[in-house]
Amino acid sequence: MRAQKPLRVAALVDLPRSPQAGGHVKCWERLADAAAGADLPLKLTVYFSGRQDDVVLGPGARLTHLPPVFSTAQLKFLPYLPDHTDLAPYHPPLARELAAYDVIHTTDAFFAFARTAESVARRRAAPLTTSFHTDTPSYTRIFTRQTIEARFGASWPARKLIHDWQLPERQGRRMDQRLTQHIRRCSFVAATRPEDHTLASSILGRSRVGDLRLGIDKRVFGPRRADRAGVEAEFGLPTNQLLVLFVGRLDVGKNIHTLVDAIAALRAQGLPLHLVTAGVGPAAADVRARLGAGATVAGYVTPERLARLYASVDLTALVSEVEIRSMVGMEALASGCPVLVSRKSGVAELFDHTPAMRVVDGGAAAWAQALREVAAAPAIRAGMRCAALDYSRRRLAGWREVLEEDLYMLWREAADASAQELIA
Repeated sequence: MRAQKPLRVAALVDLPRSPQAGGHVKCWERLADAAAGADLPLKLTVYFSGRQDDVVLGPGARLTHLPPVFSTAQLKFLPYLPDHTDLAPYHPPLARELAAYDVIHTTDAFFAFARTAESVARRRAAPLTTSFHTDTPSYTRIFTRQTIEARFGASWPARKLIHDWQLPERQGRRMDQRLTQHIRRCSFVAATRPEDHTLASSILGRSRVGDLRLGIDKRVFGPRRADRAGVEAEFGLPTNQLLVLFVGRLDVGKNIHTLVDAIAALRAQGLPLHLVTAGVGPAAADVRARLGAGATVAGYVTPERLARLYASVDLTALVSEVEIRSMVGMEALASGCPVLVSRKSGVAELFDHTPAMRVVDGGAAAWAQALREVAAAPAIRAGMRCAALDYSRRRLAGWREVLEEDLYMLWREAADASAQELIA
């Protein structure tokens, strides 16, 4: 039997690679690693924005970098952005590269890579697929408001822009509309959240929307990494205190201030809570100033050290209200760590409302109450830890499973459907 010809797929991630990059970037780095070791008729190239050298991971996978045409880094007036992306409407070098692929896969709908992919797919009648990774419309609302407040404070112009003209909401709606337009131009979509499944199905039909699970590397994250005394010594953490871990960017988008306010209130009441943050961002100074000795701001933490933290602390606080795919939730569950999670984020639903996660309403008061209840009940934490390990054992997929069963099958179906359309 003749071997099946490898499917050539370009996956487009319009973000720079770095050790500090968020889950969107890390997801595709790990999927590329899985492709390099998978026994699949697949040649996957993941494109990132930047000027790094290309990385060949194996015969079936490589990482490529293309400099941005017009990066948000050039917009010096913006107070802060979690990651820089390319705002150009078209990326000529990428367009030339994409001519060599059987399937083009976007991981956002908004920026230069995605817009270029639409143009190339239309000209070549090539199948275009996409997946949801970042809730860009919600982040647009958050950071538009932050930009206005940073520039105008609480002045009359700020109130006019935010409340009367509703500029943050209008900008978010523009992103919602852009997402809908992009999905219409795709042949297949991979989604994780129920609301994203619903949106894509309403546009393309249910048969063209597949599931994209969350992946985890259990060689790195697991309960065997637990070492409370070693972690306390390594990070300079206090003994005999409840350790609360926050993982992610220290910024308003991840809602860090709500958690800090809650812990500050509880510490003022005498509860022995200590916050450990693993991540970088502009709110680092705020955390230190507000909590003082009650916080350890560790900065960037390597995956290996992070795995030890997850397995050794008392709980993880996933306070962000804007999430599509929670790698923090995955890593915590795989490590046997109890999780407090924002109700608004919908993360608990992604994990079937496992008892390992406690859902918390919005606001510092609700978070303080949830932290108080869990801090006072070692038996509750022990039960949540057992539930996390049970869920990890039964339900969490490895990156190779996600690649082979979710993405590769979707790409193959898109390529086959495109070939059938050309024949017809």
